[in-house]
Amino acid sequence: MQIERIRAQIEEAKSIEQRTGMLHRAVVNLAEFNGVNTSESDVLKVIDFVTEYIEHAAALMMIIEETAAMNGAQPDIQPILDATEEYFFAPDDIIPDHYGLVGLLDDAYLTYTLMESISEIYESQTGKSMLPIEAHEMNAFIRRLIGDPFVSLLDEHVSTTLENLSADHDMNRFLIVLAQMNLSSIPHPALGLAHVARITGARIEAMGKL
Repeated sequence: MQIERIRAQIEEAKSIEQRTGMLHRAVVNLAEFNGVNTSESDVLKVIDFVTEYIEHAAALMMIIEETAAMNGAQPDIQPILDATEEYFFAPDDIIPDHYGLVGLLDDAYLTYTLMESISEIYESQTGKSMLPIEAHEMNAFIRRLIGDPFVSLLDEHVSTTLENLSADHDMNRFLIVLAQMNLSSIPHPALGLAHVARITGARIEAMGKL
């Protein structure tokens, strides 16, 4: 993956947010829509959470790639990496990237939702999930933040991507390779050794108010 290019996108998105406050307004608007009185501190916690969510999506794919490469399985998993990377770099994605962190929300959401969909297939076969419960909680909140019609369009895109992957590749091979990785233990780059559960735990109170 072109991880450095994705990281550069994220840094640029942070700069855009500092200049424009688009995500800040989106969080405030969500609170107002739900009739919730929220403090500036809570809004900032949610912005931190969204930033971490975007960063972790990129880290998730990077570590999957590195782990697969070490195990000689990168060719088996590359189609999934290509699908997520292609959307990150698409000039005409559903929420344009020039909106900063708001513009990368759809990219990160697509990454997580694709992995969540693959995990659900695995769970239907084995009774086990590849992802921790916190990943589902994070996605549920991001769905509310993105809102319709955008989130429905993204879900359709994920479904189409998954159908194309299933048609062109061996889905069981994807499941075998991914199952060998402990995806729930992938650390978040901004939280040191903290795992994905810590991201949700650190922000859950503010998120719950929205």
